[in-house]
Amino acid sequence: MNKRIKTKHQHHEDALRKQIEEEVQIKYLKRIDYLVGGNNELASLLKIAEDRCRELEKNGEGCIHIPNATADCIVLEENF
Repeated sequence: MNKRIKTKHQHHEDALRKQIEEEVQIKYLKRIDYLVGGNNELASLLKIAEDRCRELEKNGEGCIHIPNATADCIVLEENF
């Protein structure tokens, strides 16, 4: 009788453990999918921004050209 009770409890414990593992796995898989989607979206936005920066650099827009001799003499503020 005692062995039968242990086997029954072990069966319920195993079933409960399996159910919890499945719930946790589903929860974290959804979270991983969400984070990967967000990462992909940010990567595409970064690519667009980098392409725009290259385009601006190519056209010389938004840039102030300073000769190297002048640039070497510029003192930057030390208080960051």
